Amino acid sequence: KCAEAAALATGTRMEHRIMAGTWNQLGNKRGAELMHANMTQIGPPKFSAADQNFGKALQRSNGTEESGFSETISPLTPPAPVFMGGGSTDVADISWQVPTIQMGAAHQPRGTKNHSWHHTATGAHHSGHVGMLMAARYLAGTTVDLLTQPKVIAEMKDEFERRTKNITWTSMLPDDYELPLYEPPKWFLERTGQKWPPKGVKWPPRRIVSTETAPDLGPALPPSNLPPLE
Repeated sequence: KCAEAAALATGTRMEHRIMAGTWNQLGNKRGAELMHANMTQIGPPKFSAADQNFGKALQRSNGTEESGFSETISPLTPPAPVFMGGGSTDVADISWQVPTIQMGAAHQPRGTKNHSWHHTATGAHHSGHVGMLMAARYLAGTTVDLLTQPKVIAEMKDEFERRTKNITWTSMLPDDYELPLYEPPKWFLERTGQKWPPKGVKWPPRRIVSTETAPDLGPALPPSNLPPLE
């Protein structure tokens, strides 16, 4: 509505297109307890002095506290009653189909920004390798428990069914929604054996081109007395 009002006020036309739409993630308390128990039992990652110096250097470049990489397992706490921001995930809609567990690992020092060169640098550094090895251990331990403890599986399913009992999941995207696609290069299509456009996608997309005439640029100004540019 604000955009429509701005268009009306400026004599322009507003068109909108939905790019994405997802539900909030549905956590599973029993699954989170299982994962946290494995993390506590296995223990936190141990970083070398060189790793910590690297992490502090990243934090220094970002103007945040130089605490290095975390070597503690955070306590398991319930989510905040009101969402106040945080990371995004594309598993949210999946969490309404099956019980879902999520965990975080010390891959980067706190205070560095998501999707930044700090994270890229950490991924190629020894510290990132340490963090991901620990994450793999947490996931593996939890998977073993899920395969060998049917009681826990049943408790997770019961919780999921109870929390979704009166809710019917439907996609938030309109029926005529089309993915915002970019046509890949010809060589890629040839190497992968694909054809363009994919099934169910109209191509090329409708282009929005301005049809407005140029606005009044103000009164004509006298010629400048400055010498011409060479």
